[in-house]
Amino acid sequence: MQNIPKAVCQRFKDARRVLGLTQSALAKEIGCQQAALSMFESGKSTKLSDDYVTKLAARLNLDLAQLLQTAQKAVEPTVLPAVSIGFCPDPACPSNTAYTVGDRTFLRVTLQKGIYCAQCGEVLEKCCPSCGAELNEGACCTMCGSPYIK
Repeated sequence: MQNIPKAVCQRFKDARRVLGLTQSALAKEIGCQQAALSMFESGKSTKLSDDYVTKLAARLNLDLAQLLQTAQKAVEPTVLPAVSIGFCPDPACPSNTAYTVGDRTFLRVTLQKGIYCAQCGEVLEKCCPSCGAELNEGACCTMCGSPYIK
C-alpha cells in the first residue's frame, strides 16, 4: 500500500504486540512474508500490498481509514508567517556601510529579518524603493541599478 505514514505503521506494530503475536505468526496467518511485515512495521508501507494491509488491519482490529485520517490531521502543515527581510533606509544607521567607487559614495545595506532595524529601530524597506524588485546584498538593485539609499 502506498503512502501510509510511519506513525500508522507503528500503530500496527503496537496492536500486534498487544495481542501477543510474533511477526512470524501474524505473517503466516495473513499469508505474507515475515520480512515484508517487518519492513511494513518499520514504516516502509510499500512492502505490503493493499490486500495484505487490509487483512492485517482486520486481524489486528484496526480501522485503517480512521488511522489514516487521524495521521493526516496530525501532519497538516501549520502556516507560519513568512519571515521577511529588509534593509534600514536611514543613511545614518550603523547597519549601512559607506564605501566609495570613483567619486561616488554608496551605502552597502545589511539585510535583516523582521519589521524593524536591529540597530536603530527604523521600519525596514522590503524591496527596491525605485522599481520594487526583490532585495539583494549590496548597495544597488540588480534589476534597475538604483542605489537603495540615496
